[in-house]
Amino acid sequence: MRVEITIDDDGTEDSVVTAHIETPFGELSVMADVEISDRSIRLEGLHIGGVGANSFGHASLRDLVRSIMEQLDVDEIIVEGAVRTTGANPGRRPRSLRFTRAVRAASSSWNEQS
Repeated sequence: MRVEITIDDDGTEDSVVTAHIETPFGELSVMADVEISDRSIRLEGLHIGGVGANSFGHASLRDLVRSIMEQLDVDEIIVEGAVRTTGANPGRRPRSLRFTRAVRAASSSWNEQS
């Protein structure tokens, strides 16, 4: 999945980042407190708006996160959602989600020696 990420400078202050993500399904607006450590990104208090709930499911979310990991060249993204104000279970914080990038096997010369 190809996505385009644009940081909203007006909505970004200190560690809180606001961005717009253009996907094949439409545009998402996201805001989170971002912490970058080594090859990992933690998004705390993530808010997502934009594309309707039924047009962007779990599989598309996984594809989106994988694409973002590739573009940002990180191995892990941890999402800690904000307390819900509407929708399912208002007043509760959703569980954390951890996405990891598949490790690609390094090419080895032993295959070539056969």
